[in-house]
Amino acid sequence: MATGGSDVSTRHTSMSLLSKTKRVSTENKSIYDIALSVFKIHKVEISDAINTTFPFFEYLRDHGFITNEIYKESLQSSKWHGVQEVIYDVLTELEKTFDLSLLRALFSKVIMKKYRDLSNIYKIFKTVIPDLGLIPKCKMEQRPDVQLSLEQETL
Repeated sequence: MATGGSDVSTRHTSMSLLSKTKRVSTENKSIYDIALSVFKIHKVEISDAINTTFPFFEYLRDHGFITNEIYKESLQSSKWHGVQEVIYDVLTELEKTFDLSLLRALFSKVIMKKYRDLSNIYKIFKTVIPDLGLIPKCKMEQRPDVQLSLEQETL
């Protein structure tokens, strides 16, 4: 998707979403709590940005966020329901066991390359959690293929 000019409605929507997100950050919460709140607020936007199942479901399965059973059920369900609706349902399940490593997966290089509309959501997370790239290392981050892409402007 081209990122040349942006229309007024897109800028207005982005600004209002950022405004909601900033309210969350002013509550002096931990990074985890802020990240979870922002994730919940932007779950619809995230699911809207992910418009195909591949490579999203495969990435989540391969990195242990969803089981093979959930993977298969989600693929089957996406045949009968809209992809974004199924993505939303998966994100709702992931919310129950939310971990900061999910953000690393969501904003990984391969996912960001495929779903370019996630870059706006990444910017919102980066605004409320300026040290997003410096979140304490977790077990998933020790794997080189699960690195957070901090080069969003080059996508």
